[in-house]
Amino acid sequence: MRIVVGLSGVLLTSTHVLATDGDRKSSKNPAIGTIPMETLQSLPYQCECEFYRDPTGGATTVFATRRERVVAFVMADGQLVTLQRDGKPRNSRCRKNVRYHERWVAGPTSVILDLHVTGPGEEACWFKGKMSIAVGARTTSTSVSGACGC
Repeated sequence: MRIVVGLSGVLLTSTHVLATDGDRKSSKNPAIGTIPMETLQSLPYQCECEFYRDPTGGATTVFATRRERVVAFVMADGQLVTLQRDGKPRNSRCRKNVRYHERWVAGPTSVILDLHVTGPGEEACWFKGKMSIAVGARTTSTSVSGACGC
């Protein structure tokens, strides 16, 4: 069992980390886990982004922002990592099929979102693409879909 203290000071626990197919084949790559829902529920949600391992979302959240997209969270190698955006996103418009690229960092961990817009929704922009996580010299990626609101 992993014990994590959330940003609000609430004690959280996680007993599961899901690896991608590529992770199972090679232990040289960091495992991309799902973020426990309890971690995100304790934080305010306003104009945030959430990306999922599959299109139904919910229990498969692998990347999420909070504090109005100032911080982001991923589970890498079973650890909840809090990231900061590296620069500004290159495309902030929600036009179908337009590419969207962001980089987030925390120490030796970096996350790259390489996405394309699938369409605008009510108060959200929907994306599909790839999320890559690098921990030091080890890198792995997974397909993601999700949205950013407002």
